[in-house]
Parts: sequence; structure tokens; C-alpha cells
Amino acid sequence: MVVDSRPDLRGVNACERLTEADIPCSYVYINSATYVMKDQVTKVLLSADALLANGYVLGSVGTAMLALIAHKYNKPVIVCCETYKFSERVQTDSILFNELADPKDMLTTKTGAASPLSTDPAQRKVNLVNLVYDATPPTLVSIVITEIAELPCSSAPVILRRDGERRC
Repeated sequence: MVVDSRPDLRGVNACERLTEADIPCSYVYINSATYVMKDQVTKVLLSADALLANGYVLGSVGTAMLALIAHKYNKPVIVCCETYKFSERVQTDSILFNELADPKDMLTTKTGAASPLSTDPAQRKVNLVNLVYDATPPTLVSIVITEIAELPCSSAPVILRRDGERRC
């Protein structure tokens, strides 16, 4: 099951690559995640842009919501993250430090279809905020798979210290 969200629709690529490798998959939008999580999902695999020193997982917007839904339905959440993405930074939310993508990306899809918000947002007095990352708490993550081992989120400082000692 590939879960996707707008405006990037990165899941389309993932679904195409899976089917090219003869791996059957289904494709749903993130607003259907609760429905499919109940009966059709056995585990959740998430990619990570970073694993922070306090165990939080920095990933694409929507990853925290998927992890929360999976936690609610007692489904294991497995994060895939190479150790070079481990960061000494600490973060506990998605607001304090985040990147903003172009808000205009929210007004159309990759296919060119217009969003209901595309009719002059200034006139509607709508402030479009297109966040790039989510911070997923370590309490929602079952395990982190790296190139060296399967680790709990709490192991990030150990790996960072080990890699720091290797550089010295």
C-alpha cells in the first residue's frame, strides 16, 4: 500500500518502481490512511530525511500522521534511515524549524488540475503554508533500519558519538 499526498505526489514514483519490480501494490491518498490501516496494512515503512539526536524522525509531511494512525491500530512503524542522515540537532515539533515549499504548488496538481484554492487566495484571505517536513516522535516508531543494524530511535546519540570518534 503506497500512501501519497499533495502537492508532490511522490508516491506515484514509488508505486511505479514497485510494479516495475513485480511487487504488487495499492495506491491511496493520505486522507484514506485510517480506513486502509485498519484491515489492509500489517506494518508501516517510512523513509526519513533525518534521525535527530532526541530520537525524533524528520520526514516528509504526513509521516507523523501515518505513524500516529499506525500506533492507534497497533501496527509496527519501521523507519528506513542511513546513518549519514543522523543529526545532532534536536527538535520536538514541525513548526519551530522547518522548510517552506512554494505555496503556489498547492494550487495545482502535477497533472495541471486546479485546486479550489486557486481562485485568488488573496481575495479569500487564505494564508497558504506548504511545510516540507514532519517531526515524528520516537514513541510512535517501532524500529529504525540502517545499513549497520536495526536500532531503536534512542540509539541516534550512540551512532553519532561512534561516527564522531572515527573522524578524530
